[in-house]
Amino acid sequence: MIDFDYQIIKRPRRKTASISVKPDCTVQVLVPSTLPEQRIKELVQRKSKWIQGKLAHFREIKRNHKPKEYVSGESFTYLGRNYRLKVDFNNVNAPVKLVNGRFYVNVQPELSQRENDQAIKDKLTEWYREHAVVRLRDKTRRYARQMNVAPVSVGVKSYKSRWGSCHSDGRIYYNWRIIIAPHSIVDYVVIHELSHLVYGNHSKKFWKFVESIIPDYTDRKEWLKINGSGLKI
Repeated sequence: MIDFDYQIIKRPRRKTASISVKPDCTVQVLVPSTLPEQRIKELVQRKSKWIQGKLAHFREIKRNHKPKEYVSGESFTYLGRNYRLKVDFNNVNAPVKLVNGRFYVNVQPELSQRENDQAIKDKLTEWYREHAVVRLRDKTRRYARQMNVAPVSVGVKSYKSRWGSCHSDGRIYYNWRIIIAPHSIVDYVVIHELSHLVYGNHSKKFWKFVESIIPDYTDRKEWLKINGSGLKI
């Protein structure tokens, strides 16, 4: 029984059929334009158990990406590890600290809840950006030596739909939010951008070069594709 919707995409030059389940829970069936509808339905029926498993996986990820609450006890992730937030109202000017597995953030006691939330988010964002610069520059230097490349500069930005960019003049910028991800994923993004100093596009040679540094890059790339939307503060 097929109890999910799916989109059929027909391609005149395509010779085989394939099914993909996207992180947004859309199911796409790519088929040759000559394949009969009944054959397509049979294919989806045969693969329904696998499709349902993928859908359940992505729905679980979506549930785990619920909006943050800026209160003591909430969990925030840094380099793949979760840390609890502790909100204090003592020293307003105290910087954010990560001590003994907790983020300590001080805010003014007279603020409204909405103002408090924004103040905590702003302070955490500043902390993450500052630490992202340090960590990403360190990783970039280390991998640049290994890959025999030399970026001109390294910085961070607030990209909406990308994790990094490498300019033709050798400047590299990273999305600061990548520092929320585990080390292996951050390394993938660093290596990806450094590889553009050798190959400017995403050609086969580019991906072969990436693979020579991290053989499991496809797994890391897929992790980021699935979990990237949840890397938020």
